Amino acid sequence: MRDGEPHRLKPLPPSLWAATAAETFAGETFDGEATTEVAIVGGGFCGLSAALHLAKAGVATTLLEANAIGWGASGRNGGQVISCFKDDPETLISRRGPDLGERMSALGASAGDLVASLIAHYGIRCDFRRDGWVLGMHGPAMRQALEERTRQWQARQLPVRMLDTTEAATLLGTGTYEGAYLDPRGGALNPLSFARGLARAAGEEGARIHAQSPVLSIVRNGSRWRVDTPGGTVRADKVLVVTGAYSGALRPELERSVLPVQSIQIATRPLPEALRASILPRGSVVSDTRRLLHYFRFDAAGRFVFGGRGSLWGDTIAPAHVKSIAKAMAATFPQLSGEGIDYTWAGNVDITADRRLRVHELAPGLVAVLGLNGRGVALAPAIGRAVATALTQDTLAQLPLPVTDVRPVPFHGLRLPAMALVAEWYRLRDRLETGAMNKIGAAR
Repeated sequence: MRDGEPHRLKPLPPSLWAATAAETFAGETFDGEATTEVAIVGGGFCGLSAALHLAKAGVATTLLEANAIGWGASGRNGGQVISCFKDDPETLISRRGPDLGERMSALGASAGDLVASLIAHYGIRCDFRRDGWVLGMHGPAMRQALEERTRQWQARQLPVRMLDTTEAATLLGTGTYEGAYLDPRGGALNPLSFARGLARAAGEEGARIHAQSPVLSIVRNGSRWRVDTPGGTVRADKVLVVTGAYSGALRPELERSVLPVQSIQIATRPLPEALRASILPRGSVVSDTRRLLHYFRFDAAGRFVFGGRGSLWGDTIAPAHVKSIAKAMAATFPQLSGEGIDYTWAGNVDITADRRLRVHELAPGLVAVLGLNGRGVALAPAIGRAVATALTQDTLAQLPLPVTDVRPVPFHGLRLPAMALVAEWYRLRDRLETGAMNKIGAAR
């Protein structure tokens, strides 16, 4: 949003999560003048967790969300609670050194426990359960990498393990995967309800949470930051920007550093018990190792939810992409071939060029976090808490995350045709690797 441009408030997109969320949170529109210690821009998991933990520490905090709380990725994702960063501990150590690498690994490993504790402590009604996360191998080439991941996390006392082809088929109800990696601490929730519950909890701790309050500009004004909205101005000692794939042009350098990609989800009717028992019999949530991954789970009422890649940008859902997702679901679970689709929705994921998190200090007292790359349900609240702690200490030096300079994606304005070519290349490689796995299975 450029200063002076009118802001068009957007309604909450329809989705399964919006239709079934138990938590509600309206949030007053910001109006007038206010002074605060920390202003947070963005009402998703990371911003809400930061607001909650800052307020709990006694820091005056004001959060400004452009639309409804959870309007962006936090309210539209798959609701899979997956701990740990995508990089394994030894990769983080090699990139960041033994101290920061281990601390970053520990933050990621504990992320699901933080989600569970927040839900329990504040009584957040979001259909939370922890029945495990399974990462399915779409081809045998992934086995060595997942065995290495298992070794590293078992050495750090996590109860993860590898599953062979038979175990994976039993646990998932499909023979699609060559094997799998199991983290029994994984879980599921209604993400929009979780976001609203975090907003309520932050308000109970003393944070001021404002929805329908888009930030038009952030400028230095003397010793403070001036944060302007259509309804007035917030003056803050520090500002945290956590707007992810929906950063727009508020900070152009941030917009140019991410590659927003659409993810589409579909959901069936609540399935009959006999049919439901043949799929994910232990209630696991699942994603896979495809470059253009698939992910799936059941909701609390027994609807089957299946997701995958959509268009390269925007909230408009292309029928061809929905058809492709439905076809992939039926190929994975043939028993669902005759099932209709009751819900279809989409949202944008903030992908970075190297698929890694970004924490930036844009100027003294102005911090930005983006690039959750599809792991935000568990990691974003943990990152929000960590950044909140750093802000109370007036330094990012002890933050268990790397603080880096903004790196705009080269030729960002030409990203769409380039990303389209990369997506087709990924799709071809996924297809070839899956085909190789099927040939191996047929030969057994």
